[in-house]
Amino acid sequence: MSNLLKTGFLLGLGAAVSSKEKVEKYIDDLVSKGRVTPQEADDMYHSLLKKGEETEEKWNTRSKEKVGNFIEDLNLVSKDDYKLLQARVELLEEKLSNLEKQDKDSEIDEDHQ
Repeated sequence: MSNLLKTGFLLGLGAAVSSKEKVEKYIDDLVSKGRVTPQEADDMYHSLLKKGEETEEKWNTRSKEKVGNFIEDLNLVSKDDYKLLQARVELLEEKLSNLEKQDKDSEIDEDHQ
């Protein structure tokens, strides 16, 4: 599964780099042909970059939701839930240990009386 995610990430990264290069070339062509000023080209580039980042953020959010739903459908425990349960177990073990120690101390006190 991790190899699949890695492959997907690398494919996405490759597509993003390729698209960025195509956008830069297109904008450079527009400037060289005099269709836009360098300032307009810069504004256009930053606008497209911002839209790309927003789209990526939406995609990441949707992906996380889908993975979360998939994990939930499989009845798997999330890492956060696991950590919470682990902390609760450790706290309960500590309390149990303290109670056992108190119980032993009480027995010793009773034996000495």
